Amino acid sequence: MSNGWQPPGSDGFLPRDERVPWGRWLAGTALFAAIIGGAIWLSVTVIIPDNVPTNTGDQTEVASDVQAAAAPEPEKKLKDDEAWVKALEQDTLEGYREYLALFPNGKHVEEAQAEIDRYDDEAWSVAERRDTISGYEDYLEAWPEGRHASEARQRIAEMKAAAEAISKDAAERAAQEAADWDRAARENTIASYGSYLSKHPTGAHADDARSRMAQLQATAADKSAWDQAVTLGTAAGYEQYLTSFPQGAYVMQATAALENLKPAPGRTFQDCGTCPPMVALPSGTAELGAPETDSSARPNEKPARPVTFSRMFAISVTEVTFAEWQACVADGGCASTPSDNGWGAGRRPVINVSWDDAQAYATWISQKTGHSYALPSEAQWEYAARGGETSAWQGGSAAAICAFANGAAQESGLQWANKACSDPASDRTMPAGTLSPNKFGVQDMIGNVGEWTLDCNTLNLRDAPTDGSGDLRGSCNQRTVRGGSWFSDPDDLRFTSRLMQRRGDSNDFTGFRLVRNISN
Repeated sequence: MSNGWQPPGSDGFLPRDERVPWGRWLAGTALFAAIIGGAIWLSVTVIIPDNVPTNTGDQTEVASDVQAAAAPEPEKKLKDDEAWVKALEQDTLEGYREYLALFPNGKHVEEAQAEIDRYDDEAWSVAERRDTISGYEDYLEAWPEGRHASEARQRIAEMKAAAEAISKDAAERAAQEAADWDRAARENTIASYGSYLSKHPTGAHADDARSRMAQLQATAADKSAWDQAVTLGTAAGYEQYLTSFPQGAYVMQATAALENLKPAPGRTFQDCGTCPPMVALPSGTAELGAPETDSSARPNEKPARPVTFSRMFAISVTEVTFAEWQACVADGGCASTPSDNGWGAGRRPVINVSWDDAQAYATWISQKTGHSYALPSEAQWEYAARGGETSAWQGGSAAAICAFANGAAQESGLQWANKACSDPASDRTMPAGTLSPNKFGVQDMIGNVGEWTLDCNTLNLRDAPTDGSGDLRGSCNQRTVRGGSWFSDPDDLRFTSRLMQRRGDSNDFTGFRLVRNISN
């Protein structure tokens, strides 16, 4: 056996790869023949059946049926699924509705309807949140046959009915309010507007009612304040009105009243309702004290000297009365209520008061009014008492004094009585201001009660002040009393008569009056 190379086929056989494939050819031929045979059979038995109609119309109908039958079922299902996938990808109401339109009997109908219902429910939720007629109407416009259409229509009907009832009620209330407002406006009172507001606190005319009430209240307060000022008749009263109502209806009247109350010679005024009325005296020079030639005058009344009052001052029109004193007691300025001896209080001059008591009253009224009040100096007192007269007696004689002074008269039975006078109150004081005033408008300077002055006890008037101030020389434990009283004789009722009393003494024939610096 040789180991060398041999050509193919040297063993008598061809290689396997180079042999003719007779077996496969035979098998392929047999398979092809089977397929051809099946196709022919199918054509004969399915596509062209024996019972195919021969007329043209039947042939058309059968052709359609054949085509439908020939469409493979998997292709229809594929289109359904594709349409559904498309609807899911869009995820819109229109997409789901489009699917149902294309496949009303598709296999995803229930799912599509569920999605559509979800949109329906969401639209209903929006309508319920709005809870308005327009909200429910918007729902019905979008879902006329929606799941909640019936309820939407019911709610619209209910809301319209309620709105109609509200409108009707509002119309009735508006009519009633209009009637109430007409009534209030006609009456035009605080009470009528208050009644309107109690019924209609937020009514159409509520602001106007409140405005008119405020105006009426302001007018009423203005009138009340003015009436009070007029009742008081004092500068303080009118000033208070002007302070409270600078734009008030009575400003012009208050200003005029104040002007009239400004101190001027002969003009009276009152700084408070319980203050004593005052009268302003003119400035000037007067001969005060008794001349050396007056034989009836005592040594302590001399000598006469000229006294100049460079500025006006005011003095009480009458002595301070019990009523005026009691105001000081009530206000805590005066310590006690002095006895009236059973003669009566009120307008009678206060008696049984000491010099210190009178000083306390002057301090109280100064603090109350803000003006400077004091007991008069002897010079001020005599200047006011004379009122320009130069004789020894007011009226010019002992007989003429009867018209001005309450002194001891014939009815008193006193040995020193003035027989020229008749006295309706022979054993007591008379109400202040009963008798005639002097030329300065001052009353009761002479008689009724003696009056405390500021000056100390001096032996005479030599070197006494000539400017109208008080003489504080001498014994100041004693103070001068001027004017005489209800039981004084004619000599003690002279202008220049001076009586000395201890400052702490009090009796039923001594009272006082005040002066006020009118430059304050």
